[in-house]
Amino acid sequence: MRRILREPLLHFVILGTILFAVHAGVTRSGSAPVHDIIVSRSRITHLASMFSRSWRREPYPDELNELVNDYVHEEVLYREAKAMGLDNDDPVIRRRLRQKLEFLAENVATQRAPTDDELNRLLQSEPERFRTDGRYSFSHVFLDPGRHRDDLADQQSTLRKALKEPDEGLDPSQFGDRFLLGQSFADVPANELSRLFGEDFPGQLAQIPLGSWEGPIQSSYGLHFIRLTGRDQARLPSLNEAREKLLREWNERERIKANAEAFARLRSRYRIVIEQASEPSRRQ
Repeated sequence: MRRILREPLLHFVILGTILFAVHAGVTRSGSAPVHDIIVSRSRITHLASMFSRSWRREPYPDELNELVNDYVHEEVLYREAKAMGLDNDDPVIRRRLRQKLEFLAENVATQRAPTDDELNRLLQSEPERFRTDGRYSFSHVFLDPGRHRDDLADQQSTLRKALKEPDEGLDPSQFGDRFLLGQSFADVPANELSRLFGEDFPGQLAQIPLGSWEGPIQSSYGLHFIRLTGRDQARLPSLNEAREKLLREWNERERIKANAEAFARLRSRYRIVIEQASEPSRRQ
């Protein structure tokens, strides 16, 4: 046994085995490459700024260290999750990445402000879209057909005669039936009157003269004798009057256009293959 242990060949084999094991261990320990995570000054400034926005004060040194450590923690997990492919086929992540790419395209679109000529062309090309709504001011006397089933015609005749009498101090609340929305309306847009009284009501107001009691005209509630005191007909506004609305519309159209153009460029890089779904087998 001692003679075997003294054999040089055995010593060589043992030494080679040890060297191989050490080399394998070193190789395994160094197989995972080390990547840098650099927390730049601008990143630290950004973290501090976000803290200040939330807490209305600058972070203390230990709080800033915690912010940096939390950022490093998040960055490590983010990189490892991406390396493992955990972002693949996740509908939430896909939707968020799509939104971010669309936001980038939209930012490019909104960097340029439109000229007055561009806004004016938009205004003239679609006048109905930007036309101001007509506005009306009036007093009224209401007749509820439900309360006058047997004498509605007589009530109309009596009211028409009473309201035709020239009396500047006439109080309309002394006539007719109670109306929950009030007796007088000032500078009300036509679309609001349509909502309150029915779609045809503003059109009827547009047909009667100013200053005198007219009617009755029909609403969704019943009959109304109207004294129109103000009428501002619908019209195409000036550029300055419509500027705010025009800017919103122009920006929205530019946003849609930028997204469509950006997508067209990106899509051109791909060959799209859409496989046809197999038809379900029919039972005999």
